[in-house]
Amino acid sequence: MIARAEDAEKRNRKLHVDPTIAQARVAALESHKVIADETLKQAKDEHVQKLMEAYLEEAARTLPAPPPSEELQEPVPLEEEFDPVLPPPSPEEEVINISSLLTHPGDVSD
Repeated sequence: MIARAEDAEKRNRKLHVDPTIAQARVAALESHKVIADETLKQAKDEHVQKLMEAYLEEAARTLPAPPPSEELQEPVPLEEEFDPVLPPPSPEEEVINISSLLTHPGDVSD
């Protein structure tokens, strides 16, 4: 029975944790967690910065060419762009006098 009591005492000592040691372990773990959180935040910030730089570089490469100078961008009025005046008829074309057709329906040549 004494042997059992001694064995139980040994097991209790192994299982017994000093509260100050436990508190020190908790403080160390919390410190490690804070360091890990700060490192993770820094890594995320660096990643976001690299993404922004890559985006800006890509955007700079794919931007359309700058527009031509303002002088070339002024709109041309429609009347100047399309001239509705027809060219004069060539000399070979036969010109028919419409008034003669109305007065003399059988005679086309005037």
